[in-house]
Amino acid sequence: MKIFYDHQVFSLQNAGGAARYYFELIKHLQLQLDRRIVVALGLNHSVYSFPDLRSENTFVFSRRTNLSPGVLRYSLNEALVSASAISHGKFDIYHPTLYRAMPLVSRRRMVVTHHDCSHERFPEMFRNTRKVIQAKRKLYAEADAIISVSEFSKQELISYYDLDPGKIFTVYHGFEPFALDSSKSDQGSGPIRPYLLFVGFRRTYKNFDFLLESYAESKLLNHYDLVTVGGGEFSSDELKEIKRLGLDGKVQNLQDVSEVHLAALYRKAALFVYPSLSEGFGFPPLEAMSQGCPVLASQSSCIPEICGDAAFYFDPTDRSDCIRNLEHALASDSSRSIMRERGFQQVKKYKWDETANATYEVYRGVCQA
Repeated sequence: MKIFYDHQVFSLQNAGGAARYYFELIKHLQLQLDRRIVVALGLNHSVYSFPDLRSENTFVFSRRTNLSPGVLRYSLNEALVSASAISHGKFDIYHPTLYRAMPLVSRRRMVVTHHDCSHERFPEMFRNTRKVIQAKRKLYAEADAIISVSEFSKQELISYYDLDPGKIFTVYHGFEPFALDSSKSDQGSGPIRPYLLFVGFRRTYKNFDFLLESYAESKLLNHYDLVTVGGGEFSSDELKEIKRLGLDGKVQNLQDVSEVHLAALYRKAALFVYPSLSEGFGFPPLEAMSQGCPVLASQSSCIPEICGDAAFYFDPTDRSDCIRNLEHALASDSSRSIMRERGFQQVKKYKWDETANATYEVYRGVCQA
């Protein structure tokens, strides 16, 4: 079987959940020699080591660039990757990495992955909502099969688009704990006081403003700081909000954090807080669990499906409920200890080799249909 993956998501981001998904999927798919994989990223600066995937059955077209993710990089790669695809002839499976099918990719069948319906649920939070939904509608109608990363995302997809449920398959992401080098110590400076931890993008449906307000109104300020990792430096609006809420000196923002340092931050945190309003799968809670950090997560979208009984939950639209559960989780050492043990068990349910095998079965099914 000959499979093609394009440049799209890698032209628009250097890191992120979608990019990580394709890297792990391809890495585990290539272990079987009955499949020929072509990965055409073009110019990129991905944090994931795609060149290391080159092998007898995996061709990787990847060139490092200092061009920032965005329209220019995307446009250049559209031309470069189209030429590469043409040179490889017809593919059994074309698996686009974003919301459109490249017109010059010759294929027998097309399989796409649906991550979430954030644009559909919160159209006012995005500038490009109409364009994204139009692109999704066209792509999903053309696809021979759609992979959804959770059962929640599958049901959302059916509710927003006129699709045959029979061509939608739920395949969970896998998960691998950080590959840490035991010879290296924890890197980077860390908080001195006990702290709550937030990881990732903070904008729109990630609901970080809600967490700030809940933290400011809680009884935790004299005992815990709030530490954020990644997502860019605080914006001027965020800094104004932190000042307005009286949180100067209590909220820290860490950037360019290595995996060794991030793992240490998870291990030392009193609690990892995940207030997102919408997720298709969500890696950060599993990262926290893998490092023995108890998780307080929003009871919304797929999050309870993925985290199971290994997390504390709260209503991400109700500050009183968030505050109550923040204080409850931190008041009970025994409850956090129980969640720690449950978390170690929960992460074992998600394996990338199972994701790759289930995805290959979808490919095989549509080719045989």
